Amino acid sequence: MIQTSLVTAQNYYNKKRVHFTTNNNTNKSSSAVISSSFASSTPNIDDDDDFITSTCSTTKITNKQSQTMTTTEEERRKRRTIIASIAVSNLLSLLGSSNQASMAAAEQTKLTDAEIYDLQIEASDSYNRKDFAKAKIALTKLIENEPNSASWLEGRAQCNVDDKNFREAIADYTRCLEIIEDKDLGAEARLRVGRALAEEGVYEFEPALKDYNRAIELATIAGFRPDPYVLNSRGNVRGSLNDWQGAKTDYEDSFEAFQGAKNFRNGSSTTQRLDGAIYARSNAALATVEIGDIDSATKELEGLVRRAPNSSDVRAALAALYWKAGRREDAEDLWNDACGLYFGCAQYKDIDYVRRIRRWPPSMVSLLENFLNLR
Repeated sequence: MIQTSLVTAQNYYNKKRVHFTTNNNTNKSSSAVISSSFASSTPNIDDDDDFITSTCSTTKITNKQSQTMTTTEEERRKRRTIIASIAVSNLLSLLGSSNQASMAAAEQTKLTDAEIYDLQIEASDSYNRKDFAKAKIALTKLIENEPNSASWLEGRAQCNVDDKNFREAIADYTRCLEIIEDKDLGAEARLRVGRALAEEGVYEFEPALKDYNRAIELATIAGFRPDPYVLNSRGNVRGSLNDWQGAKTDYEDSFEAFQGAKNFRNGSSTTQRLDGAIYARSNAALATVEIGDIDSATKELEGLVRRAPNSSDVRAALAALYWKAGRREDAEDLWNDACGLYFGCAQYKDIDYVRRIRRWPPSMVSLLENFLNLR
């Protein structure tokens, strides 16, 4: 959730921070002033002697008088040096004035603590309402005010993932990884998982696998157990890369991690933990089919039907296996049960959903498609 990446609003409001941003429009106009002023006030020290003489003296010199004057080369060099010094002094003065103006403009455009507080609340509330566009507008203003804050960038990255703007999410997560402290292993692991999820969204499975691998490695280095959700996600990526044995191992590890987890509670309920465990175990059974051990997969799914009476996914998969085995009546009963559940079976009639979103293994997709076409 976005709340995990955005600090508590009231705590942030109580902090006093100094922010600095650059006003691009101010800089642009200042540059133009510098250029025009310098052009009009800087003489060309390579011009002819008449120009040098007229610049350094208020006395008009006629051709006749000039014939009687004795101007040595040393005097001419001195005059050139004086003119150059004046030009440099004028330029430095202009640059100093422009820089002060830019600094003053930046100070005027930085957000106050109250404005930061309001934008943070707006971002959080908009995200909770799933108004991701509005949340991103608020977060972008915070990023512009504090471009090196990983918190705001991570929040916008999460919005982009949920809004399916995966490329933008990858860019934000990558920027976060560039600016966080090297020793913050937990932050790096979290950001890599977020980026991996976005990479999955654009079917970049190799980069996603690298990010998941690194996140799991960081958890081990920090002395924590790998997150069961991350293990399951890495299994999905391995399956997409046709490494179904590796995927099965990750799913089984995810199941064990869910079983041993203690923090998946909502009051006295452990539904979230159990649902995660069932989902991981179901994925392991599907991978087992792809490996070629249909009998073991069938037994596994039969056990899950009893443990997860509300799972349409498990029933749809087992119905497809029963149909292949010639148990037509059992297959029809399971399918009807799945359709009668709260979540129903409509999604499993959509082969594109099963293949691309739910990401069943190819052999299981074919078995389900045969069942739907022949029943």
